[in-house]
Amino acid sequence: MNKILTATITALMFMAGLASAAQAEVLTIDGMTPANAPEFTQIQSIAIERFGGRDGTALAFELEDSLSAVTLFGQPYFDVIGGRSALQSGGSLSGNVTAGIEQYDTVAKRRRCVERDDKDKCVTHKNIEVDCLARIIDFQAQVRATRYRDGRSIYTESSPDREEQTICFGDDEDFASSESVIRTTVSETATAIRNDLAPRQYRQDIRILEGRKGMTKAEGKFFKVAIKMTKTNSAEACRMWDEASRNGLVHISLSYNLGLCAEQRGDLESALAFYEEALRFSPRKYEVVQSWQRASDHQRVLDELQLRQYGSTENQG
Repeated sequence: MNKILTATITALMFMAGLASAAQAEVLTIDGMTPANAPEFTQIQSIAIERFGGRDGTALAFELEDSLSAVTLFGQPYFDVIGGRSALQSGGSLSGNVTAGIEQYDTVAKRRRCVERDDKDKCVTHKNIEVDCLARIIDFQAQVRATRYRDGRSIYTESSPDREEQTICFGDDEDFASSESVIRTTVSETATAIRNDLAPRQYRQDIRILEGRKGMTKAEGKFFKVAIKMTKTNSAEACRMWDEASRNGLVHISLSYNLGLCAEQRGDLESALAFYEEALRFSPRKYEVVQSWQRASDHQRVLDELQLRQYGSTENQG
């Protein structure tokens, strides 16, 4: 089953998302998304070392703030050591940041008034070439994480960004402050690195499956009542679906919804079993594959947190 899922997940993630949950019956799911840098899993303390370049210090400060703010279950995820310190860390971050600003004259087509009446009201517009000034801000951040115990690089990231803006004669706008553009890019870079290095918690409303094709009239009626119950009492809806299952109902919607119920209460093992049961009905159904992946990712984070708690390698030789 997992081999089939692995082969289809990448393609399915590019498909259109689910319909808006705001207009449908949903269950609220709390979960966690794994960090994007698996080798960083057991790093518990980070030293923020030298960041070169004119904006390197700004990124170092942003990273220190962003990583210090990471909490899971109300506890700090990292012990962040800023600047020079005698304390030994599990890993260190360093890098370089450069931002270049270039301006040049150019021309571009703009819609302009070319004829006015005797009351100065425009009566004819045309797209014409006008004189303009273009500005390009090239931003480049290079970040590296090194593990203390063996000196090995365990994370590298190059974050190029290019901001272009053209202002033409007659435009009702001006250039955004280059300082504010660079400051925003630095902040976005720090957030991206934070997401690479640490898991993220989320709360999502996930739409249930409502299809009842193939159910008997009585089964469909009971199932529909449970669907409506999600709006006011999700626990009762889940109880009703569980009752339907114990009474012998076998259906993709039931298996999937029971998976959501299990995921909602934190029983990821049962959730994955129900999603895999639903996938046997329809191996490529987007909603089911997405939920299987979501629950799998959540379980992976929990497994990694357990290893992090009991198997830290920071002080091992």
